[in-house]
Amino acid sequence: MVDEFEFFRKVQTYYQHVPFNVQFTYCVLHKTHKTAQALGRFCCRVDPHQQIVEYNISLESDYISRPFSEKVSFLFPSQYAEIPSQRIVIDQVPLYQLSYPVPILYDWKAFIIEGANEAISPHRLQPIFDKYKLTGKDGEPVDAMLKVARVTVDWYNVQG
Repeated sequence: MVDEFEFFRKVQTYYQHVPFNVQFTYCVLHKTHKTAQALGRFCCRVDPHQQIVEYNISLESDYISRPFSEKVSFLFPSQYAEIPSQRIVIDQVPLYQLSYPVPILYDWKAFIIEGANEAISPHRLQPIFDKYKLTGKDGEPVDAMLKVARVTVDWYNVQG
């Protein structure tokens, strides 16, 4: 058993910069996708007034780009705007909230890890990638059809 203040202190200490890796794809041509990686970190913030643990993420991807291309078929002509070399950068975005029961008579580390496995997952990250627009050659927003393929959390570099 830990008291709520000790829970707050331990979560804030041990789960501040947990590394994770995202593998995603982006559209280059019609039905042609390229794979890229993003390295991220998540942190847990405990709000004792509302009794929630909030998972926030930050990440930065490899450089991605695509040339202008045009696909013309009999029925569907398609144009794909040029994407100059750039990174996806997401900074301190709240991803997930988890209520914690008090008193804390349970394994709080397992509770945080289970919450993180739910938070840092493809189905939670995909809406963030859906909203993210890359910048085209003329500064216009370009939808690169980003799709999260896989997410792995590096639990070996977490102390606690």
